[in-house]
Amino acid sequence: MKQKYTLAEVESYVRKAAQATGLGWGLSEEAGKAARWLAAFDLPGPEISLAHLQRLDGKDYKKYFPANIDTRWQAQGDYLCPIVSGAALADRAGQMLAGTEFKLGEIAYPLLLVATIGQAARYHKTTFTTSWANIRVNCYENGIRIEGSRDDLLLARANSASCRHSTDLVPQQLPSTLAYSIEPSIWSAIDALAFKTYAPATAESRAGAGAGLTDND
Repeated sequence: MKQKYTLAEVESYVRKAAQATGLGWGLSEEAGKAARWLAAFDLPGPEISLAHLQRLDGKDYKKYFPANIDTRWQAQGDYLCPIVSGAALADRAGQMLAGTEFKLGEIAYPLLLVATIGQAARYHKTTFTTSWANIRVNCYENGIRIEGSRDDLLLARANSASCRHSTDLVPQQLPSTLAYSIEPSIWSAIDALAFKTYAPATAESRAGAGAGLTDND
């Protein structure tokens, strides 16, 4: 039976899981926010975040960064990381607003890319469109609209994707403030990754716990 977790819990645990797999603090925050944003629309943000992070655990993340930052991006070594690419695109929202369309090469879990673009749309109070395979997702200030098959929506890897500004202003689905339901096995795996961020106890830390032997009152 699925268990419910608050969106704040989803964000916190995925953020820690991302840190444990080697992402820096800022990108780990983006990973947590992306999982939360998708969960708010009842989309499997925690599940695909876990799958992506498990695949990259212990690897050199630089292989998944864009090789050059212009309007056509390719990974330096392998496929693009959607968390890294999403953060980079959000920083270039002004260029998209001015009419620039960004074209990305092979990318993992493009739905995670949508999550970061969606947050940028909310911040700029506009519409951004992300497309891949037979999917198009419009992200608005307060909602989304998905066109295409769910199988393509949840692709583990897409050959290409694009992001651009849009004048479409009619959302199909609004975010929910309810808790997100998730399989216990998935949550346990996220928790196991997040647990790696906790420092192991040492003799010094254990000795420093509690009031100690000195009474300063």
